[in-house]
Amino acid sequence: MSVLLYGAYGYTGRLIAQEAADRDLEPVLAGRDAARLDALGKKLNLRTRVVSLTQPDRLRRKLEDVPAMLHCAGPFVRTGPPMVEACLDTGTHYLDLTGEMEVFRRLAGRSEEAEAAGVMLLPGIGFDVVPSDCLAHFVAGRTEGATTLEIAIYARGNVSQGTLKTLIEQMGDGGLVRREGQLRSVPPGWTSRTVDFGDRERRVISIPEGSVVTSGYSTNVPNVTAYLALPPLVQSLLRASQYAQGLLTWPPVKQLLKRLVEQRREGPTAEERRQGRTVVWASARQKERPPVTARLHGPEAYPFTARAAVNAVERVLDGTAPPGYQTPSTAFGPDFVLDVSGVERTIVEEPASA
Repeated sequence: MSVLLYGAYGYTGRLIAQEAADRDLEPVLAGRDAARLDALGKKLNLRTRVVSLTQPDRLRRKLEDVPAMLHCAGPFVRTGPPMVEACLDTGTHYLDLTGEMEVFRRLAGRSEEAEAAGVMLLPGIGFDVVPSDCLAHFVAGRTEGATTLEIAIYARGNVSQGTLKTLIEQMGDGGLVRREGQLRSVPPGWTSRTVDFGDRERRVISIPEGSVVTSGYSTNVPNVTAYLALPPLVQSLLRASQYAQGLLTWPPVKQLLKRLVEQRREGPTAEERRQGRTVVWASARQKERPPVTARLHGPEAYPFTARAAVNAVERVLDGTAPPGYQTPSTAFGPDFVLDVSGVERTIVEEPASA
């Protein structure tokens, strides 16, 4: 028995398929395009299945003989619901690569239903949710009664067409933070600060990153803000976008931007993936006490995602799949991220009594 890998021929899907094949997992490659599936299946010597999300009965039949599926084809706010329904109907564990706030919120709201069906719903099993959620869980666990959690991300490297298209789908949504235990909408780039990423300090700006939602379940810390290191010009444009939110949500504008994205190359080259790197920083504080702060240093975002996703699949196939809605750290523990090849965790600051 193995996992169904949907969206296997996309940029990230191919990296995951290769990683899984290298570990002799033999995933079943799936997607809508028979020709692209066939080419990838022959290259990796793996089975393939043509799967359409618009045909519920056929989709359920494609899932009946697999214990889990890994969804790699976003935007997940659109592609996720039919797959989730099929997984709940067939008792198939659901994993995906999303970073979309709405997806986390929707799936969290179906936790009891999934638990009753014996199905694990685990969105966000790649970069940046795996490192941010696991590190947030780690520092919060070392801070008794933590009331404030801050997370910051730095990534050096390029992005794929698929990632950019997902970001375009989210344009105009604004920002998101957690305050007093509740998710709160805020303007884009609502706040900023300086973070030491180890090599040097960088200015970061608040973003609606997945850990704002996931950490509410994994840590119970009531106040959470996530940040991203961006060039100063991009930070200024992000703040200014609040005045054009109506325009950015207009479908013709999104379609134009997606066509422009399609003129780019598909994603980072192999050399860019080798040269890239990521750093995630997290700090938890209990009122006026000194914080507990830690950093994760890891590989470029796409290799990080492929390794983390396949690690998660291996855990599920070995029987670790707690039913209901899960985050990476609630499913597998805060040290799960340390199993990703190339990741190191460093405690930067911790009170002597902690």
